[in-house]
Amino acid sequence: NEDCDKIYLWMSDYHPDGAQSFWPEIPIPFVVCIGSSEHGDNIEPNHMKAYKVPKGYGIYLKPGTWHNGVYVHRQYCPTTFITTQGRVHARVSCSWASEFQTLLQVPLSL
Repeated sequence: NEDCDKIYLWMSDYHPDGAQSFWPEIPIPFVVCIGSSEHGDNIEPNHMKAYKVPKGYGIYLKPGTWHNGVYVHRQYCPTTFITTQGRVHARVSCSWASEFQTLLQVPLSL
């Protein structure tokens, strides 16, 4: 089923005061959708881009980086990620659905 090869995101956020990292407990590839901190609160859907993180790697997100969670293809489910974040975990959010009347489509096989 083609719909199982993508997800739809209705919101994204960033943490202004702290970084965040994600590492799979076992080496598997995964997908993240991120936007540069240079856009600040003026983020738009076209500023977001999906990236495939290769098997055996994790991702470190600097403070201010727009993001969502991490996503895996169903062939790797269920799985667990180790995540770390700064002591202060403030969050600024953007709802693509309500603010832009759209959803972000993210392929799980890049």
